[in-house]
Amino acid sequence: MLKSKFNFELVFIFLLCLHTALILSIDLFPFADVPSHLAEGVIFKHYGSDTNLFNKYYTIHYLFYPNTFHLLFFSLPIFPNVEIANKLLHLLTAVGLPILVFFILKELRANKWFAIVSFILIYGYNLTFGFTGNAVANDIVLLILLLWLRTINRNSNHAIYMVSISILLIIVYFLHAMVALFSMLMMASFLFYKYRNSSIKLILNSLSLLPLISLILYWWFFLQKQAETSTQYNKQESTFAFLKSYYQYSFLQTYTKRVSFLIADNFQLFDGKLGKVVAFTLSCVIFAPFIIFIYNYFKKNITITHFRFLNESAIYLILFFAVNCICFFLLPAKIPGQEPLYERFSTMLLLSIILMGSKLPILYRVSFSYVIITLAFIHLTLWAQYFFQFNQENKYFEQILPQDNTKILSYMNYDPAYRGRMVYDHFQNYFIVKKQGISTSKVIDYRFGMVRRKNSGGLPHQGHMYYRDSPRELLLKSDYILVRGIIPPRDQRLLDSMNTFVNVRNIYNWHLLKRK
Repeated sequence: MLKSKFNFELVFIFLLCLHTALILSIDLFPFADVPSHLAEGVIFKHYGSDTNLFNKYYTIHYLFYPNTFHLLFFSLPIFPNVEIANKLLHLLTAVGLPILVFFILKELRANKWFAIVSFILIYGYNLTFGFTGNAVANDIVLLILLLWLRTINRNSNHAIYMVSISILLIIVYFLHAMVALFSMLMMASFLFYKYRNSSIKLILNSLSLLPLISLILYWWFFLQKQAETSTQYNKQESTFAFLKSYYQYSFLQTYTKRVSFLIADNFQLFDGKLGKVVAFTLSCVIFAPFIIFIYNYFKKNITITHFRFLNESAIYLILFFAVNCICFFLLPAKIPGQEPLYERFSTMLLLSIILMGSKLPILYRVSFSYVIITLAFIHLTLWAQYFFQFNQENKYFEQILPQDNTKILSYMNYDPAYRGRMVYDHFQNYFIVKKQGISTSKVIDYRFGMVRRKNSGGLPHQGHMYYRDSPRELLLKSDYILVRGIIPPRDQRLLDSMNTFVNVRNIYNWHLLKRK
């Protein structure tokens, strides 16, 4: 590979700077759940203020709940508004990933050029789906892995690292409960392997997991059961009954879809087959080291004396990979009130493959380094164009929103996709974000939501119009209707028959209806 330290540092820092500039230039993120998280942050930050009516329509549940980190982060007084806080959080999450991969590779004494490979995953499945807490938690998992690898060094202060890992596990809990469970499984596998011959050390070091275990048990068996009474979830079947039925009848049918981890992190760049081809091409560089290794092994270019993979640190990489495989290939697609599930581990699964590939005894060539660099810049260019076009199409979106934040706004969305991905599902939440207004929202009925509906407020339930949900309740209980796309004949007839709304604004593909 390229041997110049200057060349690697130049490429690495240049890519970091370009991605930083790109993220800072974005006004609206084309990430499906981001508007919901922003709305939660605004409600949490300004709850009880004289500038809004949030306490009339919403309630807040956050103390000791998982997935609440963004609420606390957005509410920090150093940020003038939640959108700036959100942009900074996305920046730290995106550029933090290759930086953490670089330090892990350094600790492994592996090929540092694989840190460039990790750039093709920074806009991964979770980040671009708007699962921001999940994406940040993935970065923290990499930091935990880095600290654990440092405990292998006999000269390291083991106690300090274990305390640090215990604190980071708690942070992961407040970022995302499912990733916290993943982290607990990962650390348990590390501890069982390292202390397999010493029960006392295993027990002592396992104490680092106790704070996380306590939080999870308290949340699941006490807090969550109370909170579910304020959502629609209590009408659904229990989690355990669902899982029993799922693994009996549906589990095996999902396996043809699980190969999606090869394309899950970049397929949305283009709609249809082109997006899948581009995503697969970018992912090929992750598997190239294994292909090169197998080729060289059978060509006798590599012998056992070259093999430096199976040392102690590499064993932990294999365990890390195994835990990711368990989660991606064995978890269900959903549970009542929460989906998707297994797809969220696609990025971490690919990262574990990158880390293992960096240790393979491949006879690296300069040409392979240039391929890595080229793909990293192609990836950057494609995402820059993706973000730019989305913001161009929606640069006047804020002007469509009403000014009166004492009225109720609902959403009729008939054109939910941008390049094939449903990114417009929650755009009515920007009335909360931009105006501190009152809006219907799916987020207030989520099973694991922090902001929930206040039953006395009487907000209608937000449906998905493109699933042919009836808008009747929305029309009866709303003062404004935000419409995206063309209203189909069925719903237009309903509107006409009610004769209560008038179109007051049209901008691009957006329309605003106001009650007469």
